[in-house]
Amino acid sequence: MRRVAFLLLALLVLGGCGGGSDTALTREEYASKADAICTKYNEQTNALPRPANLSDLGESADKTRDILDNAVDDLKDLKPPAREQATADQWIAAVEQLEGDLEEIRDGANEHNMAAVQAVVPRATEHNKRANELATQLGLTVCNKD
Repeated sequence: MRRVAFLLLALLVLGGCGGGSDTALTREEYASKADAICTKYNEQTNALPRPANLSDLGESADKTRDILDNAVDDLKDLKPPAREQATADQWIAAVEQLEGDLEEIRDGANEHNMAAVQAVVPRATEHNKRANELATQLGLTVCNKD
């Protein structure tokens, strides 16, 4: 259970914050705005209570997924520099995979199926690692941390 709770908390860190525009941002502006988004949503996820059991884990995963969904929406509003667009798109896709992982964690927890929850951990860990690597490539310093 501790490992699952730790993973969930690690996934929580991938939040976000917004500000859309038709004009492409510089690399530094994009990184700064994306990191501000992550800071905003990290604060929300960090305020969630730590799950003490599978029922709590299901509720936490659901709330975290909602927060992450809002973060992704805000991140999609940012316009990265043209040369960073492909990496930014890959990063957003990797973060969206984490939303799916959280749904699976929620569903397994709500069914009181620890094996199902634990089965998500390796895949979610890889998705999280990939998202962090892409965030680092984009010059982000908050969104690339667990």
